[in-house]
Amino acid sequence: MENYSKWDDEEIKTLFKFVEIKKQEGMPLIKIFAEYATKTLRHANSVRNYYYKELGNMLNNTKIADDFGINLKNHTITQSQPFSQNEELQVVNQINELKEQGYSVRRACLELSGGDISVMIRLQNKYRALTKTQKPKLSSDNNSMGQVIKMQPKQPKITDDEIKALFFGLIRIVKKQEQDSLKIQYENEIFNANEKLRLATEELVEKQKHIESLQNKLLLIKNELEVQKNQKDKSEKQNGKNKTAGMLLNKYFKEQKMYDLEGAMIKK
Repeated sequence: MENYSKWDDEEIKTLFKFVEIKKQEGMPLIKIFAEYATKTLRHANSVRNYYYKELGNMLNNTKIADDFGINLKNHTITQSQPFSQNEELQVVNQINELKEQGYSVRRACLELSGGDISVMIRLQNKYRALTKTQKPKLSSDNNSMGQVIKMQPKQPKITDDEIKALFFGLIRIVKKQEQDSLKIQYENEIFNANEKLRLATEELVEKQKHIESLQNKLLLIKNELEVQKNQKDKSEKQNGKNKTAGMLLNKYFKEQKMYDLEGAMIKK
């Protein structure tokens, strides 16, 4: 496979597979990138930028995705749609109405976003950008003129209560991020410990098999030596018997010869 990337091919496959699995579990991409960065000791922004870069390459050349076995249906590049002019004026109008009811800008944006933090930040940034230039406010009128454009009133300075709310909100976010980071770190440590334990267990099993194999070989050698010893003892015993028998025969023949000589001498 042609290596078109500075990342290792296997890491590309791992990254995209990791994204697929976590998306199926319902995890948002920002947390997916953060968790993958923790596991691989990379920066979350680097992981995100690289993912979108490689995804763009694959969308332009689907053969790359096919070579890596990646299903592009599970990977999409989400692009935020810009506000239209009417939407911009509607955002300013809705937030100002909530502010008149005692809402802070942040709380108003959170209310309009339905609890979605990413949408809240987008609304808040757009509102800040629009109100800096003192754009006109859009309100509805039931007369034949349709919609009437009103000038945005001068924004009051942020109150102490809003500053405190923002400060404590940031503290909660930081604490939540720290907790998530510690949780991910703990899960990674557990995963690494289990992986080391698994490898150690496999190594121990292999060593046990090797020991059993050596024990079997040793037993075979011991049995072979025992057989050889028995054969040697048997051979030596047989040789001893043969030697004894030979000596007895020699003695017999000598005695018989002496007897024959004595007999012959007596006859004479």
